[in-house]
Amino acid sequence: MIKTSRSVIRAAFLFALVAAQAARGQNVEAVFTADLPFDAGQPIPSWMHGPPVSAPSNGARVAFALSPPPGRDLLLQFVFDETDGTSLRVEWMRDGSSTPDVISQNLCEGLGVPNQRQLLISASNLGGNGTLLLQGGGKLSVNRVKFEWVSERTMLASSSRYVPVVVTASRLTLAEADVDGGPRPLLQDEWRDRVVRAVLTEKAEVLTPSLTLLPTLEQAPVQSRFEALLAGVYLDQEVWLVVNDQEVGPLAIDVPTLEDPGHLGLPGRELQFAGWRKANIHVPAHLLLPGENSVLLELRSPVNSGYRNKAHIRDAMLELSYPKPAREPDLTMPLRDLPVSAAGQTESDEPLPPVTTTPASPGAMLEDFWGNGGGGAL
Repeated sequence: MIKTSRSVIRAAFLFALVAAQAARGQNVEAVFTADLPFDAGQPIPSWMHGPPVSAPSNGARVAFALSPPPGRDLLLQFVFDETDGTSLRVEWMRDGSSTPDVISQNLCEGLGVPNQRQLLISASNLGGNGTLLLQGGGKLSVNRVKFEWVSERTMLASSSRYVPVVVTASRLTLAEADVDGGPRPLLQDEWRDRVVRAVLTEKAEVLTPSLTLLPTLEQAPVQSRFEALLAGVYLDQEVWLVVNDQEVGPLAIDVPTLEDPGHLGLPGRELQFAGWRKANIHVPAHLLLPGENSVLLELRSPVNSGYRNKAHIRDAMLELSYPKPAREPDLTMPLRDLPVSAAGQTESDEPLPPVTTTPASPGAMLEDFWGNGGGGAL
């Protein structure tokens, strides 16, 4: 019975896979990943004219000849190893043009770890057939380039939140700042309703072996959480959070879908991920105090203590929830709520005079009682 059940499941899976691919039709070619160095025997999509070639240049240069599908924008995901002094310049040269258009001057961030950047080129900027040029400076090693053709869709979004520019086939959502090819923007503090998002880092900071941040709070929160982006942390490593000398625990670090090109999967590098990963953790509110607080982040390797990798952190923030301020009671009384005057009473009625007579002493009261015939005849 077990073998029969597994066979049925396997057959159903294969049928669903074939049916899904048949239904997608031409969309199968909308996504293509090129590993470098390129395998000449690897099938290539119809919109790529031959394998990538090394273009003549003073530095490392790779060229992809492309025929963009009409009306489609091109999303590129580059996976590369950074070292000190490296750079990655991206250019697009239309057929018949002698001068390429610079799409991004430099995608590198100076981290010195495997990294990943996204870049969006609009259909209008592509303008037809042409060549994508990757210009590497220094000892830059591009491991992978993922091509994905995207088109406009209509969506609803809150007016108070950013709208993703691109949602990839692997469910990755990207904002405009993620795909414009420029330096990453600085994160800003936010206050919305009762929640404060306090930024703790202004740029990428080295996490190895630990990093201490010193946020100052005006008052203690009722709820709190910590979040950040991590790069260079192996998939079997942990980043622990210690607040005011009290261990909170390891951050919950996101493991992106295996469709993400950041999973290197190279021999000896199976546990490395290129690019930034989200991480967060709940922080017991009683650990945070008014005034200066110590937030320690520590890279730990419970599986392999021999790791000597370099790791970075950016966009670290504390999310703090505070109670709503207590409302003061409204002591004013509208005229319509004033008590109605008693019947027959007019505004000209004189108020009763106050009682000013001083009460008599007990002895005087008794003498007056007997003087007025009190008690009757004896």
